[in-house]
Amino acid sequence: MKGIYKVTLLVMLALAGFSCKQAQDIQAFTEAKYSLQSVSDIKLNGIDVEERIQERRGFSHEERDSLLAAVTSNSLQVSSTLALHVALQDQTEEERNLTITKLKWLLEVDGEEALTGTVEETMVLQEGLNLLPIQTPVGLVAEGEMPSYTGLSRLITLLGQRTDIRERVTLKIKPTIKTPVGNVESPAFITVSKPTGAVAML
Repeated sequence: MKGIYKVTLLVMLALAGFSCKQAQDIQAFTEAKYSLQSVSDIKLNGIDVEERIQERRGFSHEERDSLLAAVTSNSLQVSSTLALHVALQDQTEEERNLTITKLKWLLEVDGEEALTGTVEETMVLQEGLNLLPIQTPVGLVAEGEMPSYTGLSRLITLLGQRTDIRERVTLKIKPTIKTPVGNVESPAFITVSKPTGAVAML
């Protein structure tokens, strides 16, 4: 997540006269390393995706048609629990946390942008493992003014092949951070790494 904020952010915060600890917390999380440990309790419009991944069982033709129709009509919803690990570079005995007021996300399949959405729930991150229950709408990534179905098609195909898809998908996030001078959005998406050798649902 390094480089999320420009130097002007810290300057603005300093000029606002807020506490030194708040400035240190924001800087620490700005320079932290983020990794996605697992994604569990995944449901798409009530369909249990986690169950299908565990059983290596893909979607039926009816379910695929239903999900595709939901995406094209902007009515697809996903709920899950993210296990996000935060490793702070600046070690201290003081407890540090960061409040995220909004989280935009982007899912890529084989490097192709597939799905996107925004989590509107407030989340508080701490050092170590964070379990984040989320619910978010899902939309197609657009190519110009038209939605692109390429990434979605690849994702559905992968799920139907009953294979481990972890190495072929990438999650990117763009958080909006609560600060004493207002909410500040990351200027670019940040790639969330996957833990080496760890078991993850995604």
